[in-house]
Amino acid sequence: LTRTDLKVFLPPIGGLTIYIIGNPDHLSMDDKEKAVRVHDECNGSDVFGSDICTCRPYLIHGIEVAVKSAQAGGVGVIVYFRKEGRALGEVTKYLVYNARKRQEGGDTAAEYFNCTQNVAGVQDVRFQALMPDCLHWLGIKKIDK
Repeated sequence: LTRTDLKVFLPPIGGLTIYIIGNPDHLSMDDKEKAVRVHDECNGSDVFGSDICTCRPYLIHGIEVAVKSAQAGGVGVIVYFRKEGRALGEVTKYLVYNARKRQEGGDTAAEYFNCTQNVAGVQDVRFQALMPDCLHWLGIKKIDK
């Protein structure tokens, strides 16, 4: 880094973007309300509004709660992890979508992981153990919403 005046969190695995809504100084203050949404990237739903995925409403709700928290004097945080398709990638995710839509009986929640297993050989490759690191780096000790 060439700017020593900037603090940068470099995640050890994958990538992420952190959106802070409100005063960033409030992140480490215990008396300030914190609303946090940790969200895994989902272009199918977040960007294209796919009918097979329900991620987008959760992201929108998280943003709304974060904004309301900031407006009430607290702070909101959206952590957007770049783990498209359970970290299997966008192409694999869309192959799974197609398999789900084309299976006998149509798409069902009960068969969701089976379709992923059949297409990708695994159900999920996200590594979640390091997820709290970015929250700790921000100084967040508790989450209210």
